Amino acid sequence: MATVMVVDDVAANRDIVRLLLGYRGHDVIEAHDGADALRLAHEHHPDIVVSDVLMPGIDGLELVHRLRADPDQLAAQAPVIFYTANYLEPETRPIAEACGVSQVVLRSQSPDELLDAVDAALAIGPVSIDAVPSDDFAQAHVQAVNAKLIEKVRALHHTERRFEAMAVASPVGIALLDADGAADYINPRLAEIMRTPIDALLGRGWLACLDAGSRQDALDLLRGDVAERRYTHRAEFPDGTVRHLRLQLRHIHDDDAELAGGVLMVDDVSDLIAAEERLRDETKQRQAEARRRDAERMDSLRRMAGGAAHDFNNILGAILGYTTLAIESLEESAAELPPGLSASLLSDLDQVVKGGERAKALTQQLLAFGRREITQPTAVDLNTLLRELLGTLRESAGPASVALELAPGPADVRADPRQITQVLINLVSNSADAMPPEGGRITIATARLPEGGAAVTVTDTGRGMEADVLARAFEPFFTTKRSTGTAGLGLSTAHGIVSQSGGQLTLTSRSGKGTTATITLPGVRETGSSVSPAAPVVDVAVPAGGETLLLVDDEADLREVTARFLGGAGYRVLSAADAVEALQLLDRHDDPIAAMITDVVMPGMNGRQLARVAKQRRPALRVVFISGFAEALIDEAGNNLEPDSMIVAKPYTRDQLLAGVQSVLRRV
Repeated sequence: MATVMVVDDVAANRDIVRLLLGYRGHDVIEAHDGADALRLAHEHHPDIVVSDVLMPGIDGLELVHRLRADPDQLAAQAPVIFYTANYLEPETRPIAEACGVSQVVLRSQSPDELLDAVDAALAIGPVSIDAVPSDDFAQAHVQAVNAKLIEKVRALHHTERRFEAMAVASPVGIALLDADGAADYINPRLAEIMRTPIDALLGRGWLACLDAGSRQDALDLLRGDVAERRYTHRAEFPDGTVRHLRLQLRHIHDDDAELAGGVLMVDDVSDLIAAEERLRDETKQRQAEARRRDAERMDSLRRMAGGAAHDFNNILGAILGYTTLAIESLEESAAELPPGLSASLLSDLDQVVKGGERAKALTQQLLAFGRREITQPTAVDLNTLLRELLGTLRESAGPASVALELAPGPADVRADPRQITQVLINLVSNSADAMPPEGGRITIATARLPEGGAAVTVTDTGRGMEADVLARAFEPFFTTKRSTGTAGLGLSTAHGIVSQSGGQLTLTSRSGKGTTATITLPGVRETGSSVSPAAPVVDVAVPAGGETLLLVDDEADLREVTARFLGGAGYRVLSAADAVEALQLLDRHDDPIAAMITDVVMPGMNGRQLARVAKQRRPALRVVFISGFAEALIDEAGNNLEPDSMIVAKPYTRDQLLAGVQSVLRRV
């Protein structure tokens, strides 16, 4: 194989040619310029020379001329191939032929072209050519080089014009920086953004684009290894205008990969940020409006449910009351009826009572959802309540396991323990329904809140809920359990109970990832308000002492059955259909009236207003309110607005009514 000398001032170009020729088995020596090539030619007498044309100092053309005129015949007769990216073959042909250049190969051609040219030149062997006279060579050399220089200058001018047009038209500011961090070019857009003349931004004036804390960092970047850095800057101008700038600083390297400077690009993104802020504000506003609409919708549903339950309670109370009276009448006259008839009628009426009790439970759920149920809030330790309920909760969970994770110490809240128990059972039942048949895990945890009160979470490993189901989870009568026949009031009831207690119930869920229900309840506060005591439930009514009672209710059927309950217990009953009639009875009746039993929601003067007027006329009068509508009697904190009175929740049984009446009559 042959010895090939490669001449090129760019090391990367020499490496490529050396690798190509090495694959053919040639021995390659490298020269970094023409002078180095002449020295190596004398030392090694290469079989062939592969040289670039355009090089500093002695270029390729001068190198060939000197080789051919060299007294060392072995060096002078070495074949030469020009391997160039700057000259086309026709441009170098005249002088190349005169100097004995074997072939001109362009770098843009296939590498095989160079290998084939080397093989062809080696096959011909040493060249024999007369040296071109120095004057003729000089003239031809100048013409070739000058033509190429003119071409390069024109291309450079064209590139500069294109860069200038691009930089001037650029929508972003541009600064070209040297290795010391001084700007030697500023485009008009940067001066426009900074409201500063171009001359003031040259040198290190461009640092005004950055805040004071980032300027040294930017200069360090130009001297370090980091290729790029981005900044966001809030610029305030002397006239008070504030603009938001987004900057990008990048290294620029020269051909030898040495740091040569950097380029800074500055974009005024004030309009974009303003648009983003408007979008965020609009999104927040839409979300707030959506929450408001949801709250209004839920409030409308609550009012509708509460109102319907209140009216239904009156009807249901009359039905259950008359049924109770009918059962008592049958039991008293059983001996006078044909055999079996009494038992049959009693069995039928018992079914009516059972249906009424189911309807009563439904109305209680509707009232709870509507936040209008009569409540009895008190101090409750959630940890103690959960420990006592654990057995019941495990029964409600079915095959699923229930684990408690209780906060250390007490978790005191103010709520109705009966209602909170109902909420926890409902939530655990819902979690159990979401589990696979083999069961799952339900975790109930408590935590004390920094602002007071406590939270309890019920987390399951069930199937979770899709977003559309989650959005409607608290709606009454909405259920996904199509085959169970449930009313769909479990979560809506729980939500109403917690809301009426002054707390919040929230759900988080993802399909296939389970559900977490979080209840937050207010802490125990010292207040002057008292909680209405529950009407005690007694199995046998205490015999009445013949006291006179005033009964006021605008529902005729319920008023009649209530009067019969009271009369049957030994009381004398005065009945009134409204407040006006009740006050007239108070004025006309000279004998003492021990207590007034009044409905709360009535047309005209309501029960509370009637009680105040009646007590002004008869200060010793005791008051029992009968209502299923808590809104008129209980404030948002669960306090009884009439602390000296008794509240009996509709629909009531005879024993519940009599217990309430006897409780107020026994007060000192």
